[in-house]
This record gives sequence, C-alpha cells and structure tokens, in this order.
Amino acid sequence: MGNNTDEVADSAERSEFRPVFENRVRFAETDLQGVVFYGEYFTFQDEAVAAFLREIDYGYDRMHEDGWDIHVVNSELNYREGAKLGDVIDNELCAPEIGTSSLTFPYRARRRADGEILADGTVTHVAVDRKTREPTRIPDAFRDAVSTFGGGLESDR
Repeated sequence: MGNNTDEVADSAERSEFRPVFENRVRFAETDLQGVVFYGEYFTFQDEAVAAFLREIDYGYDRMHEDGWDIHVVNSELNYREGAKLGDVIDNELCAPEIGTSSLTFPYRARRRADGEILADGTVTHVAVDRKTREPTRIPDAFRDAVSTFGGGLESDR
C-alpha cells in the first residue's frame, strides 16, 4: 500500500479540481526576485478553502452555530513555477476524501494566462468540538454540503 501522499494524489486524480478563488498578484506578495514569495501560496491555499466553504454554503459561522470548527494539522506545497506582479492566479480545490474527523483538500494554483501550474499540495483539517477542542466527527450535514461540490467525493461515514 502507498503512503498517505500517494493516496491523496490518487484521490485527487479521481476527483475534479475546480477554481474557487482568484487573485491578482500584488506588489506586496512579491520578493526581490520579482516572483510571488513562496509563503504567500499558503495564504492563497487558505483563501481557497474559505471560498470553498462559502461555495458549499457551510462556512465557519455555520460550523460554529453547529458546535464545531476545523483546525489545520498539516499543509504542504510544491512550487512549480513563479508568478509575477499582475498575474491572475486561479486557485483550485477538490475534496476527495472525508475521514471520520478530518478533511484533506488537494490544492493547486494556476496562472490564468497560460494554465501553468504554479504550486500544488494539500491541506488537512481536523474537526474539533467548539467547547472541548477535542476531535469530533464531521457532521453529516457538512458531508452532504461537500457532495454538492461535485467530483465524486469519497467519504467515511
């Protein structure tokens, strides 16, 4: 059996990436080399997750109302190509697998002008109870909302 990274990659291939957030590279996001500073892609990744949650109509406010939250436990990015000032970046996600209390989002950033993949990776969140801060099962209502996103999501109910 492959390692977890291989399993996430395999799941991502079965699921479709969809653009959820776009941004135009600002001067403040570039470094002395004239390209986006690598750490900015983690912000782009986080913005993409927030946009995904809005798209499925199950944002942080609803999680809090339902008594749970998500915490990042792992984030990985691979840098493929540099983006420059003014480039428009399409940030894409798919959510191929929901565990009992975790959700891993495969992520990639593409330059709109030529479709080049600039960065790709994953971010894993764990669901926690808002009061105890202990891991908790991801509610069925969230799983159902995620299924509306498309891409043949797999889920451990």
